[in-house]
Amino acid sequence: MNQAPLPQLMALAEWRTTRFTEDSRPSHSTAVRWCKDGHVPAKRIGGKWFVCVREEVMMTGNELVDAVLKAS
Repeated sequence: MNQAPLPQLMALAEWRTTRFTEDSRPSHSTAVRWCKDGHVPAKRIGGKWFVCVREEVMMTGNELVDAVLKAS
């Protein structure tokens, strides 16, 4: 089964709507805070936040495991 490749960067607003259901979607300010705090791998370009989708999908939720995986 061939899957379309994930985009490298996705606008934060689009990420919020595709990653979460309407009832569980975090607010924009919460998502920005996650980006600033490093909980979501993201880059700020020209004042807008973009999520690094490939990195985010690979995150396990365990900071130690994620650090080891990122180093390899």
